[in-house]
Amino acid sequence: MDSKNKMDRREFLKSSTIGIFGYGVLASTGLIQPKRSNWAKNGLFQESPSTKIENYRILGRTGFKVSDLAIGYVNDEGVMATMLDAGMNYIDTGESYPGAHQLIGKVIKERDRKAIFITSKMLMEGETSKEALIKRTEKCLEDLGTDYIDCMMLHCPETVEEVKHEGYHAAMQELKANGRIHFTGVSNHGSFWFRDPKQSMDKVLLAAVEDGRFDVFLMAYNFLQMDQAEKVLEVCQQKKIGTTLMKTTPVAKYYIVKNRVDKMEKEGKEIPDFYQEGLTRYKQKTELAKKFIAKYNLKSPEEIRAAAIKFVLTNPRVNTVCCSLQTYDEMERTLPLSGKKLG
Repeated sequence: MDSKNKMDRREFLKSSTIGIFGYGVLASTGLIQPKRSNWAKNGLFQESPSTKIENYRILGRTGFKVSDLAIGYVNDEGVMATMLDAGMNYIDTGESYPGAHQLIGKVIKERDRKAIFITSKMLMEGETSKEALIKRTEKCLEDLGTDYIDCMMLHCPETVEEVKHEGYHAAMQELKANGRIHFTGVSNHGSFWFRDPKQSMDKVLLAAVEDGRFDVFLMAYNFLQMDQAEKVLEVCQQKKIGTTLMKTTPVAKYYIVKNRVDKMEKEGKEIPDFYQEGLTRYKQKTELAKKFIAKYNLKSPEEIRAAAIKFVLTNPRVNTVCCSLQTYDEMERTLPLSGKKLG
């Protein structure tokens, strides 16, 4: 891969959250079937959601009762407000998500702060001394407009050594003592869509379990990527570590990346290597999904997506599933999955 096509770790995390997996790309693939929603008119919030969260689970040793469907990256104030009105009470965000903290701050301003569990994340890049990480956390708190963050996570460590980052743990200890954060956690994507991490997800997260200083995990788990996460989920249940999920709908990503590549080709643009590699990898995963699709007689991308979410909710060791919903219509299709299991 030449320098022009390289993407550093921070830029990948921003891109994969906001650009590659954005609503506009999903809609153009047919994965989302837009229709008029009675929740919104002319893009404005109109009334309370007709469907509510049906199931809540205890988030490990935190003792917080979280909705089984959680709020992932959302870029619209009205949509996020409606998700909270529907009973979603866990918000996943990150220092590297542009504008996310400020948007959340606006939405929660007039709400009962104690009724919402907010998790943010910090990459151990740039200045990572204890003092610098405390300063970065204070900036997160300022942007969120809150006195405390429920859980601050170590964002995507790729090695066992990173789990023991001295600056992070020293900063978190002081911030806990001052009531600025309540719990600490760690996230791990597993295999990135265009490359593999330095060490496997289970090795890194099991090292975090052994370390003993983390209260909540955010990990990749879906019907194609089970073995590593299930080992971790079992140990988390034993140690009372909270478990939150991402990357639960693996087939959707193939259509997202394919649409982006097709659009670049149509516009005569050069396709970066990481897109080509991602398309190849996810096409292989889509082929592997055929058994799952046939087993449950799934007829459309939306049925596959719903079944994928119900699959992970069926696991009692899972506490909550992060959903990046960008429209009211997406919520109408997703909220009914709360409390459902894959039969």
